[in-house]
Amino acid sequence: MAATGFGAYLKEAILAAHFPTPTHFARAVGTDPSVVLRWLSEEQRPTIKSIERIAPVLGKSINELVLAAYPDRVNGPAPIAVPAAHPLVHDLARVLADDSPIPRADREALETVLDRMLEPYRRLLRRRKSG
Repeated sequence: MAATGFGAYLKEAILAAHFPTPTHFARAVGTDPSVVLRWLSEEQRPTIKSIERIAPVLGKSINELVLAAYPDRVNGPAPIAVPAAHPLVHDLARVLADDSPIPRADREALETVLDRMLEPYRRLLRRRKSG
């Protein structure tokens, strides 16, 4: 049987977000690597405050991470198979974030270009979702 605990879930999420190692992920979220390793080994579960910090970096919602970390407390199973977002989603989230090292003018230009490129597809995507 495949591992379905929070450690397995977090490992998959870290890989999907294209962090080469848990240490790189820990540094990106401002957490000591030993803490992340304890989460991965399931010796410890992240606090809600930690979940609020790591969710956006992983491209996950806070609710998804709370369900994965505390299924026993929220009366629901840990998410088993969450479709992985395209790798560019995570990169774009970091590039366009308010705390991105990319100059604001470059971020705004990229946002404008992407918005214009995506506009013709939005109607199609809305129809696909609702239909």
